[in-house]
Amino acid sequence: MVASCGGQQPQPQGIGNSRAPGNVRPIELTLRGTSGEWIHLGDLRGKPVLLFLMATFDGVSQAALRPTSRFVRHHGSELHVLGVAVQPNPQPLLVPYVDALQPPFPFTYQMEGTIGEGTSALGQLEAIPTYVMIDAYGVEVDRHVGFPNTSTLDIMLQDALDRGGVTEDGRPPPLIGHTPD
Repeated sequence: MVASCGGQQPQPQGIGNSRAPGNVRPIELTLRGTSGEWIHLGDLRGKPVLLFLMATFDGVSQAALRPTSRFVRHHGSELHVLGVAVQPNPQPLLVPYVDALQPPFPFTYQMEGTIGEGTSALGQLEAIPTYVMIDAYGVEVDRHVGFPNTSTLDIMLQDALDRGGVTEDGRPPPLIGHTPD
C-alpha cells in the first residue's frame, strides 16, 4: 500500500528527487479517463509524459495540484500530463474532484489498481504524490516523491527532452549509467 505524504503514516526515507529505476523498457499502462475513455501510454509516444500519481483524499496531493497546474499551463505543448488516482476504488471520487478543482490536464485511474499496489510497470511507489517523467520513447527517466519545489518539474521535463534524440542506429539514447544492449 502506498503511504500518503499528508496522512498519519510516517514518510519513508528518500522523499524527493530520485533517478529512474534501471528499467529501460517502455512502460505499458492502460488508464481510464473520467469520461470513461481508455488512455494507453503507448499511444502518447513522441512527446514526454508526466504522470502525477495522487489520491483525491490526500492533502499534499491536492496542494501539489497548484504547482502542477502552473507547470502544465507553461509547458503543456511540450508534453502530455496525466493525473492518476492510485487510491483504492478511485472512480466515485475522481469525477467530483476534477469537477471541483478544474485541473488543466486529464485525470485517470487504473481499473485493476496495480499502480497503488506497486505491481504495475511503474514498480513500487514510496508515497503519494509521486511524479513520474517518461521520455518520448516510453521509458521512465525521472521520479520525484512528494511536493515539488518550483524547479522540480522543469528539471524533470528537461531530462526527458534531453533524451529526445536517437543514436546512430535509430534507437533512443541510453539512460544515464546504462550501457546500450
